[in-house]
Amino acid sequence: MSSHRVLGGLLAHSFRRTILNNRRWFPGVLALLMFATSLYAAGAVRGKVLGPDNLPLSGVLVELRNEVTGFKQQTVTGADGSFTFFNIPNNPYTIHVDVQGFTPVQQGVDVHSAVPVETTIKLVVARLSESINVSATASVASLETDSTQSHVDIDKSYIAKAPAAVASRAMEQIVTSTPGFAKDENGRFHFQGAHSQSEYVIDGQTISDQTGVTFSNSIDPGIAQGIEIIYGNVPAEFGEKVGAVINLTTKSGLGGGAPKADAYVGVSKFSTAEAGVSVGGGSQTFGYFGSVNGSKSDRFLDPVNPDNLHNHGDTFRGFLRLDRQSGDAKNSFRFTALAGSTHRDVPNTYTQEAAGQDQRVRSNDENINAGWQRIFSQAAVLEIGAFGRFSKFHLDPSSNDTPVSATSDRTLNNYGLTPSISWTNSNHEVKAGLNLKRYPIREHFTFGITDPGLNDPRSDGFNPNLAPYDLTRGGTEFAFDARRTGSYDAAYLQDNMKWNNLTANLGVRYGNNNLPVKETAFEPRVGVGYYVQSTKTVFRASYNRVLYTPEFENILLSSSEAAAKLVPPEVAASRELGGGELLVHSERQNAWDFGIQQAVGSKLRVDLDYWKRKSKFAGDQDQFENTGVVFPLAFTSGDYNGWNVRFDLARTAGLRGFASVGHTRAVYVPPLAGGLFLDQGALDTITGGPFLIDHDQKLQAQGSLIYDIGQSGFWAGTSVRYDSGLVTDTDPATLLQDPDNAFAAPFVVVHSGTPLDPNRIKSRTIVDFSIGADLQKYRVPLSLQADLLNATNEKGLYNIQSVFGGTHVVPPRMLAVRLRYTY
Repeated sequence: MSSHRVLGGLLAHSFRRTILNNRRWFPGVLALLMFATSLYAAGAVRGKVLGPDNLPLSGVLVELRNEVTGFKQQTVTGADGSFTFFNIPNNPYTIHVDVQGFTPVQQGVDVHSAVPVETTIKLVVARLSESINVSATASVASLETDSTQSHVDIDKSYIAKAPAAVASRAMEQIVTSTPGFAKDENGRFHFQGAHSQSEYVIDGQTISDQTGVTFSNSIDPGIAQGIEIIYGNVPAEFGEKVGAVINLTTKSGLGGGAPKADAYVGVSKFSTAEAGVSVGGGSQTFGYFGSVNGSKSDRFLDPVNPDNLHNHGDTFRGFLRLDRQSGDAKNSFRFTALAGSTHRDVPNTYTQEAAGQDQRVRSNDENINAGWQRIFSQAAVLEIGAFGRFSKFHLDPSSNDTPVSATSDRTLNNYGLTPSISWTNSNHEVKAGLNLKRYPIREHFTFGITDPGLNDPRSDGFNPNLAPYDLTRGGTEFAFDARRTGSYDAAYLQDNMKWNNLTANLGVRYGNNNLPVKETAFEPRVGVGYYVQSTKTVFRASYNRVLYTPEFENILLSSSEAAAKLVPPEVAASRELGGGELLVHSERQNAWDFGIQQAVGSKLRVDLDYWKRKSKFAGDQDQFENTGVVFPLAFTSGDYNGWNVRFDLARTAGLRGFASVGHTRAVYVPPLAGGLFLDQGALDTITGGPFLIDHDQKLQAQGSLIYDIGQSGFWAGTSVRYDSGLVTDTDPATLLQDPDNAFAAPFVVVHSGTPLDPNRIKSRTIVDFSIGADLQKYRVPLSLQADLLNATNEKGLYNIQSVFGGTHVVPPRMLAVRLRYTY
């Protein structure tokens, strides 16, 4: 059977199941998709190559490059001398044309929006060995002289070589190479002091619920043409959770020619294995790209102890993108589908393993978006996008669960429209649009206490509100069922204005969220940048006001009257409503960023940022007894600040790489302002004064270098990650008395223990080495890669008895090997 049929069959099965499971309102979503166009995340570069007589030259090889990110794409001019590069991520690029007998040309272009960039390249007859650099040419260091954003770009060339035990589950590992990201367990991360207020944007579809494997299914980075991570001065077109916007441009077959396919397999320690296949190709008017992959492992999640108990899992993902473009290139249609499924164990503590606990989780998600793009002129483009996301999570209990037995069965779906129009001229890039989104949510949750010591009436931490659900003392299970459809609607207008070396980005967004309570906000987004050409320096500063929607996982329960009746009396007494229902509000944040981008020679680019955030209703989450079920929380306020540094090295004598360094200080201010919080052991923290949240980390640093050995196709690389250690509320003496966490005692660095000088987790440095070979130049359609992960076998923990996450162990030394066959 062909790979085309395998791919189509697997995706068709997944979406048939989606339609059946959501048939109550799926027809409405389908109608939106039939109507819709798409919010594209990429642009295009079009032009002509002319000879000295101004006549078009056909058959000329044209190459588009960004030496910093590693982006490279080639095409050949048609009979009329024209060329088009499709699906180009926003960035500065250089067009290279080198034709025998003519002077080589390098011409700079900037892709900033969906409006195609038009250019003409005129060749002249070579004299001696001269070359031409057009005045618009960008330096190799690719300074972004007209951008006010702080962002990092990651190209598919780095993604393909990123070290990982399972390449298709490495998205979060790649994202955290950006400065300011503090790593936590199972791909979770905290960015610039925030909890998880970040979002993925996949070909214009915003995914703002949590996609980590604990909650849903990780996104396969292999589908990405490029990833842009915006973390300062986020444009007004983005909303919901914009602490960091992870903007993916997916791979497309448009203009790709004959079908190209590859298949790969990979193996690693803990019976870890993965396999996948992809295929893509197309003409100037039609393109297709699709992939399917799956993996399994006996160390599927980061375990809760070094013995890795009860931790098997397997996952599947599929992706499909179809593009259709009219012959005059004025109308473009696109359909994208992304589906995933995970079956896994819930890792056990020593006590749970001895009791025979066997909890399991099933999660599924399907994402679809479709669109049409209309180019009215070289200056105006209309886009209207429609999308749907269907996400399910199910926790199955077992007969021997301890200290609680719990069931969770929830759906978190959304669908909507994203129309926009863009207009450009020499001084302005204007964009206006709408985001119209609906959230049908259903939640079912039950629990009962199965350990008589968990809520012992004789203990200091006894919570009388949990006593009715103590199954060891004649209680019954707590049960909660609810469903609701929320909405998020927004309108925005932004203009990127340029005047000589000055750039100003002026934008405003109006957001309206009604889940769980109606809240609105005007969100100005203002940034300025100035380029000093003599020193190759870009200065930038910005102010953003943003409205973060809450975490929607279990939002109905967390904001319910039933939740208010469960919390400890001390928590209820601290609440503004005197123990009554308290809804989880949207976080409101004021954000300031100040940055410098500096070229050092022609090969090195340096970005420095200082940032500050002040928030009302600072968001976080509370994990329920090691089940992986979390409840969203809100504290009264938050105050975060820090700095980031990023070094990007363009290819130099075969060497290329980056280094990211960041510092984060994150202070949360009680009392608890919303949500379900059951942990008796942390009452002093959440009812006292300001405290450092476990997003706070003094220093995180990551670097990577890749060396291509001449033109041989062989390469070697290394990456290093340093984390100085997150906050922990526990201490060695307490841990030694806990049979499930005594192993963690040596990993606590004791401080004064005050709220603003808490104990820390021991710092760790993880070193990876990689080697690889691309044998296609030897007419062997294979590539090989071997990664030695955590080469020094560093022992470490992400967190220890965190109120918000628990305890989790970093991976040990592992050897991962992948083989890829291209045909």
